Amino acid sequence: MSVAAGYVGRPIPRVEDKPLVTGRGRYVSDVRFDDEWVMAVVRSTYAHARIVAVDTREARSLAGVHAVITAQDLPDLARPLADGSKVPVRALATDVVRYVGEPVAVVLAENRYVAEDAAERVNVSYEPLEAVADVDAALADRVILHPALGTNVVDHVHFARGEGAEALERADVVVSATLRMGRVSAQPMEPRGVVATYDAGTDQLTVYHSTQAVHRARDRIAAYLGVPPERVRVVTPDVGGGFGVKNGAYAEEALVAYLARHFRRPVRWTGDRFEEFLATYQEREQVHHVRLGVTRAGDIVALVDRFYQDNGAYAAGGPVVARTTARNLVGPYRIPHFAIDGFTVLTNKVPVAPYRGAGRPQGHFVIERMLDRAADLLGMDRAAIRARNLVRPEELPYDAGVPDVVYDSGDFPRALADLLAHIDYDGFRRRQTELRRQGRRIGLGLACYVEISGGFGFEGAHLTLMADGRIEVATGAASQGQGHRTALAQIAADRLLRPLDAVVVVEGDTARIARGFGTFGSRTMIMAGSATSAAAEELAELARRTAAERLEAAVEDVELTPEGFAVRGVPGRTCSWTELARWIAERGDPPLTAEAYFSADVPTFGFGAHALEVSVDPDTARVTLERYVILHDGGTVVNPLLSDGQVIGGAVQGLGSALTEEMVYGPDGQPLTTTFLDYVLPGAAEMPDIEILHRNYPAPTNPRGFKGVGEAGIIPSQAVVLAAVEDAFRDRGLKLDMAPVTPKRLFEALAALEEVRG
Repeated sequence: MSVAAGYVGRPIPRVEDKPLVTGRGRYVSDVRFDDEWVMAVVRSTYAHARIVAVDTREARSLAGVHAVITAQDLPDLARPLADGSKVPVRALATDVVRYVGEPVAVVLAENRYVAEDAAERVNVSYEPLEAVADVDAALADRVILHPALGTNVVDHVHFARGEGAEALERADVVVSATLRMGRVSAQPMEPRGVVATYDAGTDQLTVYHSTQAVHRARDRIAAYLGVPPERVRVVTPDVGGGFGVKNGAYAEEALVAYLARHFRRPVRWTGDRFEEFLATYQEREQVHHVRLGVTRAGDIVALVDRFYQDNGAYAAGGPVVARTTARNLVGPYRIPHFAIDGFTVLTNKVPVAPYRGAGRPQGHFVIERMLDRAADLLGMDRAAIRARNLVRPEELPYDAGVPDVVYDSGDFPRALADLLAHIDYDGFRRRQTELRRQGRRIGLGLACYVEISGGFGFEGAHLTLMADGRIEVATGAASQGQGHRTALAQIAADRLLRPLDAVVVVEGDTARIARGFGTFGSRTMIMAGSATSAAAEELAELARRTAAERLEAAVEDVELTPEGFAVRGVPGRTCSWTELARWIAERGDPPLTAEAYFSADVPTFGFGAHALEVSVDPDTARVTLERYVILHDGGTVVNPLLSDGQVIGGAVQGLGSALTEEMVYGPDGQPLTTTFLDYVLPGAAEMPDIEILHRNYPAPTNPRGFKGVGEAGIIPSQAVVLAAVEDAFRDRGLKLDMAPVTPKRLFEALAALEEVRG
């Protein structure tokens, strides 16, 4: 065993990696039952249509098919899912389909091959309806997707401070722009999947689910089935990526759970890559009509933004994204007056739900782009306008003027100055000028951000002294690759003075801990980490008191040591954790346990700044990423190796959505990018080495000072890319208003500049 010594803060390799890299991981696809039925989903081929008839006769006749089911066959399947929204998703469409990929029927068969073949033989007759393929069409209200709602606007958020729009009149300069962000798809390595098995004798349903939140999934499934939550157990095996989109309510989880209980057979559904494009929730797509007023010296006077989020056919988690966008529009800057209005608008597309960043990238994209525009118009350096407006340390705590956003720690201006010094900002400008004379184009983008994390819900940790002396940590937070088992073990090991390999972390099983909230929003260390720390302290004290009994000593004389427990001043009077566990078992007592929960309604705020250098071929519009430097404040960092991995992973995802990734739909609502030939993910060959500079200010809102890091890399990535590419041609007046800046878009923008010049 390794020696217990200060694990928190050390770059310890992930303990969960060995089984994963040696092929011994256990995913939903690896959970098998001998008598299981496999489900395939018949999905709508129209974006908007009335279902006239569903003919299942040919599919039913196929050998190996056990059942073909529509909402007419089992009316319960038309129930709305318990997603808490105004227009909830239904497990199966009944009369109208509202996006390509919406479930219409399901097939249950002996294997996937038969199920897929049978699904293709289900003949659905549709009466096409006019599709609402974009926000402009939806706002016209000519076609109302959900007549009972009476409008296609499903949510409106309004934030204001000071005099709002009226303050623009006092600005020396007002910059106006319409900024757009394209729709993206998360595309985790492992598609979504669900397997359920029902025990009629105990009336217990067990669901193996590739989800980020087992307790919330349990509660949704129980509500859909109309049974008490204790009748449903949800287990999350290894999860191959989540990025937020495995957190929401989906038709497939309800269908699998219901059908397993109805037929008293194990039922499985595992999605494929095509279904990830057609049926997994998407994000980012917004249009902002924004004005920024500044003084001639570059001070921000007022910000006014009216934006619309293309939310797809159902509310799902979309309003959360729009509201988070509104909270992040002010960025880390002093903005004395603002008026923000955000509208969540329904269209005939895949529904929107939080994807890594979840509104933060959109909000920061807008303020960072507008600061670039203002600096250019004023003839001011882009770094200087940021430094002039950043919240200063002497102003902390600083109320940003939007709900629950009070910046409480850090030194924003110093962090930006450190980043500029590290990249030799002045030297870059000299090099840029020289290369421009040679006909070569390089650009530098800068973007600042605040990572708002946590601030809602709770998480728990249940610790048990096992019979062999090891400590088990059970939590409802489920990892999708972040390294929770390592980080939580580090926290527990430190508090209990145990070797790291004496701590076992069990995640994502509703039978192991009574309550949980889930993994999303960069909140796990804040919530589960704090809960683990508190439960470990409680277990340490309980064990010390029990050891005092074992050692026949006064409690105040017994101390916790790296070797176990010892009586002060009496050498040799010791008891190891293993000896204590055996003694408890011999007495017939239950194992020692401790459980703690941590909740906070105040977020943490980690500041950061990104700098990206690019080179651009003006003839082909090819963008090459030359250097990427990220400065980030992650508060108390449990494991720098894991923290760096999260920041780098987020940055790479963001670079994809800044340069190549975009879900494109036709005017009829048909998705046009449904393979990796059309939807281009970033590859290792295109990515630069990413440098990370740490400036860690502990958060004052939780006992250990944890802050989020999971979204630090992705928040400003689109803003910094567009800024860098634009900077390469700033002398020619290039303006980029939409992410991603694909080669086609950039080529057309450069060609338009040539037309203007010539």
